Amino acid sequence: MARPPYAGLKVLDLSQGIAGPYCATLLAQQGADVIKVEPPGGDWIRNAGGGRGGMTPLAIVGNLGKRSIVIDAQQPAGRDLLLRMAARADVVVENNRPGVIERLGLGYDAIRSAHPRVIYVSITGFGPDGPDALKAGTDSILQSLTGMAHRNRDPDGTPRRIPLLIPDTITAVYAAQAVGAALYARERDGQGRHLKLSLLAAAAAFQAAPIVENRIFEGAAPPPNTVPAGVFRTRDGHLSLSAVTEAHFRAAMRVLGLDDWIDDPRFASPAERKKHAAFVNEEVGRRLAEQTTAHWVAKLEAEDALFAEIADYPAFVGSAQARHLGAFAALEQPPYGALPVARIPGAEPSWPLRPAPPAGEHTEEILRELGLDDAAISELASAGAVRRC
Repeated sequence: MARPPYAGLKVLDLSQGIAGPYCATLLAQQGADVIKVEPPGGDWIRNAGGGRGGMTPLAIVGNLGKRSIVIDAQQPAGRDLLLRMAARADVVVENNRPGVIERLGLGYDAIRSAHPRVIYVSITGFGPDGPDALKAGTDSILQSLTGMAHRNRDPDGTPRRIPLLIPDTITAVYAAQAVGAALYARERDGQGRHLKLSLLAAAAAFQAAPIVENRIFEGAAPPPNTVPAGVFRTRDGHLSLSAVTEAHFRAAMRVLGLDDWIDDPRFASPAERKKHAAFVNEEVGRRLAEQTTAHWVAKLEAEDALFAEIADYPAFVGSAQARHLGAFAALEQPPYGALPVARIPGAEPSWPLRPAPPAGEHTEEILRELGLDDAAISELASAGAVRRC
């Protein structure tokens, strides 16, 4: 059985919320030993979105496989503990507004002085400096400011937030990728790194193609990528239908009874079809609305057309292909029992997927690894510098 690539890697997660914790979770799912440090009240995400016992959906996904310790970083004894833990870590992750972690004495310079090889990840909303650096960077704010909501306008032109935490999630993915690159570089030159990522820069990278498209077609609506394309109503549901290749177009036309379009000069090439995109999509939509989804699925599959039923999450999780790939694990997560948790792409089924801990579950265990005995741990707990679960 192959060992996970980050087996033996020690990660100190000082972050809260979504982007930083999920970055550390990606490392944990690839074998890293991740210690999650939480304040006395717990990570704020434990109370966001509903749930029981501090186990909200975001808290679960953002802390899979970690060990949790509760430390009051406002107390000198708590800061000393964190510095000792950071000196043992390969990677430190934090996502505070600029200046906050430095005021606690836990910034990159402080950690580097004790551990020059550390890979230190700082995630902010708008970057470490600049005119907007101190602004709060939430998902809705970043979607609004980076063009996402504008890109997702409704048919009337009203901007809409995409109901997924895209800026946070993609920042976490880019951060985990940057950690891998920094670890690779450290193997060559022995040097640590300070990686500075922002939700704003991640949103820019994620939207690279549409931003370039907007400049190329500035002042005019860009042509559609393919025609027909879209989500269409059927008699009892919805289907997604597209035509990336000529074979796809011909297959869809045969199924819809539009065989004469195959040789029609107006639709003879992708470029010509784009000139008549509104007409094509309207007629395709009219035809699809005449029959049930099951009717069209059978016919489109027989012709190898490019289509998909519109699935909800239970249908996706239970689909034959998702089950075949092992895309989801049935994870026993207290207090809920088995939950369908997606494995990260590239992870092997043999790599363990461990549940998220409650705040402070591993406080004593981690302190003992630092060499503290019962008396020292009790003294810290009595002073409120740490909290045991």
